[in-house]
Amino acid sequence: MTRRLLYLLLLFVFAGLLLFMPLPIASNYAGRTLENAGHTPLFFLVTLGLMFAMRDHPRFQGARLYALGALVGSGAGFLSEVIQKPLARDASWEDVLADVVGAVLALAVYAMFDRRMKFRAWHRLVALAVALSCVAIFLTPLVRMTRAYVHRNAQFPVIADFHSRIELYWTMSFGVNREIVGDALEVDLAADEFPGVSFHEPVPDWRSYRTLIIDLQNPAAEPLHLGVRVHDRRHNFNYYDRFNRRYDLAPGERRTLRISLEDIRHGPRQRLMDMAHISDITLFRGENSGSRHLRVYSLRLE
Repeated sequence: MTRRLLYLLLLFVFAGLLLFMPLPIASNYAGRTLENAGHTPLFFLVTLGLMFAMRDHPRFQGARLYALGALVGSGAGFLSEVIQKPLARDASWEDVLADVVGAVLALAVYAMFDRRMKFRAWHRLVALAVALSCVAIFLTPLVRMTRAYVHRNAQFPVIADFHSRIELYWTMSFGVNREIVGDALEVDLAADEFPGVSFHEPVPDWRSYRTLIIDLQNPAAEPLHLGVRVHDRRHNFNYYDRFNRRYDLAPGERRTLRISLEDIRHGPRQRLMDMAHISDITLFRGENSGSRHLRVYSLRLE
């Protein structure tokens, strides 16, 4: 019993290090997805380890052992997110859900092989169904991420064409509402201060191409003052460390913007853009007045 408690303590210490120490994970879609998904197997191991360590304790027999596992597993997940909040870490309810899924998975797997409880065959089938459901919840964002990357890479040098809702995984908005309607992205520029939409994390190596082509429209009855910016992974979030250009679209005008990649390369004032590591294309309203609507048909390289 003492040795098992020591192993459990080491497991909790290891889990704490994984949760609170900075990990060498890329700050992209894949990195965020893998980091979030990692909560489920971690809390599966913690909860299962707790149940194995406490199964011979006289106070935690039968249903009490399962109650202990559920309480500590899910409670530790919630507490870990509460602790991360004042530490400026990425605490979220999504992580709490992943922690709870891991704890429930541990309970279900333990029940499937528990010979001390007089479970009937249908009880174990229910436990199996719960375990499979937890595994499905765990795998869903990983499968979604894989599909999104496969779609993005397969259509390049098309960056976005909005024939599939998968395109939304690669867009990030600030102060806007966006939705795919037909084969276009309808953008409602709701905020007053520079609302826009970013096409985030495109295939980054643009060195074999010469032109960025953006097919878009101002569907409103007022002129649209549109800003276009492009930056690479080295961008320091300074206005002069990226490519910036303004376009004015007349009411109802549909236009194809053709931007030289050589112009983009020379966009930053004090260096050259790294055309092998482009990370973001942003379309935004440059003034508070004018149209509050934008329709984007496609972005591609030639």
